[in-house]
Amino acid sequence: MIRRHITNLATVGFLLAALGPAAHALTIHSVKVPQTITLHKVRLRLNGAGVRNYTLIFSFGVYVGALYLEHPTHQAGRALAEKGPDRVAMYFLRSVSRSELRSAWREGFRRNNSNSVQTRLAHEIASFIAVWKPLHDHDRVFLDYVPSHGTTVSLNGAVIGHFPGQRFHEALLRIWLGPRPPTHDLKRRMLGR
Repeated sequence: MIRRHITNLATVGFLLAALGPAAHALTIHSVKVPQTITLHKVRLRLNGAGVRNYTLIFSFGVYVGALYLEHPTHQAGRALAEKGPDRVAMYFLRSVSRSELRSAWREGFRRNNSNSVQTRLAHEIASFIAVWKPLHDHDRVFLDYVPSHGTTVSLNGAVIGHFPGQRFHEALLRIWLGPRPPTHDLKRRMLGR
Protein backbone atom coordinates (compact mmCIF):
# COMPACT_ATOMS: atom_id res chain seq x y z
CA MET A 1 0.00 0.00 0.00
CA ILE A 2 2.78 2.45 0.93
CA ARG A 3 4.73 1.53 -2.22
CA ARG A 4 1.61 2.10 -4.36
CA HIS A 5 1.11 5.50 -2.69
CA ILE A 6 4.72 6.55 -3.38
CA THR A 7 4.50 5.38 -6.98
CA ASN A 8 1.24 7.27 -7.50
CA LEU A 9 2.90 10.46 -6.27
CA ALA A 10 4.94 10.55 -9.47
CA THR A 11 1.74 11.09 -11.42
CA VAL A 12 1.11 14.39 -9.69
CA GLY A 13 4.48 15.88 -10.68
CA PHE A 14 2.89 17.89 -13.46
CA LEU A 15 0.19 19.19 -11.10
CA LEU A 16 2.67 20.12 -8.37
CA ALA A 17 4.76 21.99 -10.90
CA ALA A 18 1.77 24.17 -11.73
CA LEU A 19 1.09 25.12 -8.10
CA GLY A 20 4.02 27.51 -7.78
CA PRO A 21 6.55 28.08 -5.01
CA ALA A 22 4.17 27.16 -2.19
CA ALA A 23 3.98 23.51 -3.24
CA HIS A 24 6.40 20.98 -1.75
CA ALA A 25 8.99 18.94 -3.63
CA LEU A 26 7.86 15.62 -4.97
CA THR A 27 9.28 12.62 -3.08
CA ILE A 28 9.79 9.34 -4.93
CA HIS A 29 11.70 6.43 -3.36
CA SER A 30 13.01 8.87 -0.72
CA VAL A 31 14.40 11.15 -3.47
CA LYS A 32 13.24 14.76 -3.17
CA VAL A 33 12.59 16.07 -6.67
CA PRO A 34 12.40 19.90 -6.78
CA GLN A 35 9.29 21.34 -8.38
CA THR A 36 11.24 24.17 -10.05
CA ILE A 37 14.84 24.84 -11.02
CA THR A 38 16.66 27.73 -12.69
CA LEU A 39 18.82 26.91 -15.69
CA HIS A 40 20.74 29.69 -17.46
CA LYS A 41 18.47 32.29 -15.81
CA VAL A 42 15.30 30.52 -17.02
CA ARG A 43 12.83 29.06 -14.52
CA LEU A 44 11.93 25.48 -15.45
CA ARG A 45 9.05 23.55 -13.94
CA LEU A 46 8.86 19.87 -13.16
CA ASN A 47 6.96 18.31 -16.04
CA GLY A 48 6.84 14.88 -14.40
CA ALA A 49 8.95 12.23 -12.68
CA GLY A 50 8.97 8.48 -12.19
CA VAL A 51 11.13 5.45 -11.53
CA ARG A 52 13.10 3.55 -14.14
CA ASN A 53 12.40 -0.01 -13.04
CA TYR A 54 14.30 -3.04 -14.27
CA THR A 55 12.77 -6.49 -14.10
CA LEU A 56 14.76 -9.69 -14.03
CA ILE A 57 12.98 -12.09 -11.69
CA PHE A 58 12.02 -9.24 -9.39
CA SER A 59 11.49 -5.59 -10.27
CA PHE A 60 13.78 -2.99 -8.75
CA GLY A 61 14.30 0.72 -9.21
CA VAL A 62 17.42 1.89 -11.05
CA TYR A 63 16.90 5.66 -10.94
CA VAL A 64 14.29 8.35 -10.49
CA GLY A 65 13.99 10.28 -13.75
CA ALA A 66 12.60 13.83 -13.87
CA LEU A 67 11.92 16.14 -16.82
CA TYR A 68 11.98 19.92 -16.45
CA LEU A 69 10.56 22.24 -19.11
CA GLU A 70 9.82 25.94 -19.37
CA HIS A 71 6.33 25.12 -20.65
CA PRO A 72 5.09 21.80 -19.17
CA THR A 73 3.20 19.50 -21.51
CA HIS A 74 1.67 16.02 -21.55
CA GLN A 75 2.65 15.52 -25.21
CA ALA A 76 6.00 13.99 -26.18
CA GLY A 77 6.05 15.80 -29.52
CA ARG A 78 5.58 19.18 -27.88
CA ALA A 79 8.28 18.46 -25.31
CA LEU A 80 10.70 17.47 -28.08
CA ALA A 81 9.85 20.63 -30.04
CA GLU A 82 10.51 22.99 -27.09
CA LYS A 83 13.04 25.65 -28.08
CA GLY A 84 14.08 26.71 -24.58
CA PRO A 85 16.29 25.13 -21.94
CA ASP A 86 15.37 21.82 -20.33
CA ARG A 87 16.78 19.27 -17.90
CA VAL A 88 16.57 15.53 -17.49
CA ALA A 89 17.57 14.67 -13.92
CA MET A 90 18.51 11.12 -12.92
CA TYR A 91 18.76 10.24 -9.23
CA PHE A 92 20.31 6.78 -8.96
CA LEU A 93 18.85 4.24 -6.52
CA ARG A 94 21.48 1.53 -7.05
CA SER A 95 24.94 1.01 -8.50
CA VAL A 96 25.23 0.56 -12.26
CA SER A 97 28.42 -0.65 -13.96
CA ARG A 98 30.15 1.17 -16.80
CA SER A 99 29.24 -1.59 -19.26
CA GLU A 100 25.57 -1.55 -18.16
CA LEU A 101 25.40 2.22 -18.57
CA ARG A 102 27.11 2.30 -21.93
CA SER A 103 24.94 -0.53 -23.22
CA ALA A 104 21.76 1.21 -22.02
CA TRP A 105 22.71 4.52 -23.67
CA ARG A 106 23.66 2.79 -26.92
CA GLU A 107 20.39 0.89 -26.94
CA GLY A 108 18.37 4.01 -26.09
CA PHE A 109 19.80 5.97 -29.02
CA ARG A 110 19.34 3.01 -31.37
CA ARG A 111 15.74 2.26 -30.41
CA ASN A 112 14.45 5.83 -30.57
CA ASN A 113 16.29 7.47 -33.46
CA SER A 114 16.31 6.74 -37.17
CA ASN A 115 19.35 5.26 -38.88
CA SER A 116 20.01 8.57 -40.63
CA VAL A 117 20.00 10.49 -37.32
CA GLN A 118 22.33 7.92 -35.76
CA THR A 119 24.69 8.16 -38.73
CA ARG A 120 24.69 11.97 -38.69
CA LEU A 121 25.34 12.04 -34.93
CA ALA A 122 27.64 9.00 -34.73
CA HIS A 123 30.60 11.01 -33.38
CA GLU A 124 28.53 12.84 -30.74
CA ILE A 125 26.78 9.63 -29.63
CA ALA A 126 30.08 7.75 -29.33
CA SER A 127 31.63 10.64 -27.36
CA PHE A 128 28.60 10.81 -25.05
CA ILE A 129 28.70 7.06 -24.34
CA ALA A 130 32.44 7.22 -23.66
CA VAL A 131 32.13 9.69 -20.74
CA TRP A 132 30.26 7.24 -18.50
CA LYS A 133 31.90 5.53 -15.54
CA PRO A 134 30.23 3.33 -12.91
CA LEU A 135 27.47 5.10 -10.98
CA HIS A 136 26.39 4.43 -7.41
CA ASP A 137 23.38 4.75 -5.14
CA HIS A 138 22.69 8.46 -4.47
CA ASP A 139 24.61 9.66 -7.55
CA ARG A 140 22.93 12.57 -9.31
CA VAL A 141 23.13 13.08 -13.10
CA PHE A 142 21.83 16.24 -14.79
CA LEU A 143 21.50 16.50 -18.57
CA ASP A 144 21.03 20.23 -19.13
CA TYR A 145 20.22 21.73 -22.51
CA VAL A 146 20.61 25.43 -23.26
CA PRO A 147 20.06 26.35 -26.93
CA SER A 148 23.11 28.63 -27.23
CA HIS A 149 25.40 26.18 -25.40
CA GLY A 150 24.17 22.64 -26.15
CA THR A 151 23.88 19.78 -23.66
CA THR A 152 25.98 19.71 -20.51
CA VAL A 153 26.30 16.45 -18.56
CA SER A 154 27.07 16.73 -14.87
CA LEU A 155 27.61 14.08 -12.21
CA ASN A 156 27.12 15.18 -8.60
CA GLY A 157 27.68 18.79 -9.64
CA ALA A 158 30.84 18.21 -11.71
CA VAL A 159 30.70 18.60 -15.50
CA ILE A 160 31.77 15.38 -17.26
CA GLY A 161 30.80 16.22 -20.83
CA HIS A 162 29.50 18.89 -23.18
CA PHE A 163 27.74 18.26 -26.51
CA PRO A 164 26.77 21.16 -28.79
CA GLY A 165 23.80 21.25 -31.09
CA GLN A 166 20.03 20.97 -30.98
CA ARG A 167 20.02 17.75 -33.03
CA PHE A 168 22.04 15.85 -30.44
CA HIS A 169 19.83 17.22 -27.67
CA GLU A 170 16.68 15.98 -29.40
CA ALA A 171 18.22 12.54 -30.07
CA LEU A 172 19.13 12.28 -26.38
CA LEU A 173 15.70 13.43 -25.16
CA ARG A 174 14.05 10.87 -27.46
CA ILE A 175 15.58 8.11 -25.30
CA TRP A 176 12.83 8.86 -22.76
CA LEU A 177 10.17 10.42 -25.00
CA GLY A 178 10.59 8.41 -28.19
CA PRO A 179 8.57 5.37 -29.34
CA ARG A 180 10.64 2.81 -27.36
CA PRO A 181 11.66 4.39 -24.04
CA PRO A 182 13.36 2.47 -21.19
CA THR A 183 9.83 1.77 -19.90
CA HIS A 184 6.53 3.22 -21.09
CA ASP A 185 5.56 3.87 -17.48
CA LEU A 186 8.58 6.15 -17.00
CA LYS A 187 7.74 7.99 -20.25
CA ARG A 188 4.15 8.55 -19.08
CA ARG A 189 5.28 9.84 -15.71
CA MET A 190 7.93 12.16 -17.13
CA LEU A 191 5.15 13.56 -19.30
CA GLY A 192 3.10 14.17 -16.15
CA ARG A 193 0.42 11.62 -16.99
